[in-house]
Amino acid sequence: MIRRLSVFKGKSPSTPTGPSAGAAPGARDLAQFLDYQKVSYRRAVEQHQARQWSVVMGNEAGDLDSLASAIAYAWYATNHLQQLTVPLVQIDREDFALRAENLHALESAGIDPTILLTADEIPAPSGETYALVDHNKLDSRFALVSFPAASGSSLSHGSNHSTPGSPISAESKVVAIVDHHADEGVHLDANPRIVEQSGSCASLVTRLFSSIPNYTIPPELAVLLLSAITIDTNGLKEGGKAVQVDRDAADWLLPQANLDASTSFASKDKDSYRALRDLNDTLQSKKNDVAHLDTRDLLRRDYKEYTFAPAWAPDKTLRAGLATVPRGLKGWLADLRPSSAGTNAKGKDKSSPDFWDACASYMDERELDVLGVLTSWRDDGRIGSRGKHRREQAWLLRTASESDELPRRLWAGLEESKALKLKRKDGKRYAWYKDGWVARVYEQGDASATRKATAPLLRDIVEGRKAGL
Repeated sequence: MIRRLSVFKGKSPSTPTGPSAGAAPGARDLAQFLDYQKVSYRRAVEQHQARQWSVVMGNEAGDLDSLASAIAYAWYATNHLQQLTVPLVQIDREDFALRAENLHALESAGIDPTILLTADEIPAPSGETYALVDHNKLDSRFALVSFPAASGSSLSHGSNHSTPGSPISAESKVVAIVDHHADEGVHLDANPRIVEQSGSCASLVTRLFSSIPNYTIPPELAVLLLSAITIDTNGLKEGGKAVQVDRDAADWLLPQANLDASTSFASKDKDSYRALRDLNDTLQSKKNDVAHLDTRDLLRRDYKEYTFAPAWAPDKTLRAGLATVPRGLKGWLADLRPSSAGTNAKGKDKSSPDFWDACASYMDERELDVLGVLTSWRDDGRIGSRGKHRREQAWLLRTASESDELPRRLWAGLEESKALKLKRKDGKRYAWYKDGWVARVYEQGDASATRKATAPLLRDIVEGRKAGL
């Protein structure tokens, strides 16, 4: 098992990288580095010097892959590229509690979550540049910045000029991308710009380190990256999502994580995978322990949002959200159903909103037109077995009737998808009838197809693009 690493003496790399101007002097301790970068960045913001910094962030879902990749790339950019860089976790601080697997990985790496910069701790974008990991298109809320010019200055950005002391507006710049999702085809001048297939984005970030001769990283960082790779590839399971770059990354990281240095994925000995299998079992168990969360928390714990220009109304914008939830609808709905005693399975009062009401309320909160709930869980297997992996998709649309353009296109596109292999689930349990709303539930035949398959399909359906991305 990977033990918790809180204090260590890092090995000096044969090729010294040296601390940059933005890193704590002599910092080889990951927690010290993160704390120093956060404090320094916030001071720069207060002094209107944020333009000197790059903010590296994962996607808005805030999963372990995004978290680890952002922290690791910030270490790389600061200590190797000599750039002022701070990692940002794109969730509010209170939302850390929604992901037990993240908290476990951070604890294993000796990182207190309070030293990480979160979305609710930063002001409106104020001139920073951005490095994107685990996604490759800058969110619109970061795209345009405004900041005050220092008195007596005559700064200009692009075609914008100002008089001393006046506000300046400029487009934010993306300087680096490391991602494994479908390429959005933007920010083409980012350097590096790495968008390629892998089971985990953390593997691609690890390759940046491993490509430097004789380079080492702190054991805590190796543990964090291994945790992300492990949970995203199900312990590098053969026939799963892992590809060679994931195996190479794990092979490079394991000796640095204070594990058995002889462990190598070049070996065919399956015992060499034991450490990662144990880690994966722990992380998956914590990830799937969500029965205590209410519907709103389940929807927002692993959530991504998209804006589309509908093919049938290109002058309008359609807002869609996709929430990945690690439990099946049957048990979820049972927890919400009132009992004869007037409480549901959790003992909550029967006035608690049912599943669809809670989804509609969340859509109102997020101002969504479409919400897709993508469930992922395992059947209760026989003793000694893990059970079969299953997926479902529940969709709720804000629209007048089934015959409207949105449901007509969406149902047809989803049901024709060979990648998802959806089969509609009928029955009173899944039905919901309310004016202004349309809902459907599907069983997903291909349990290997994740949100990375559903999101581009949804875009193609709504925007009328050719399918098959």
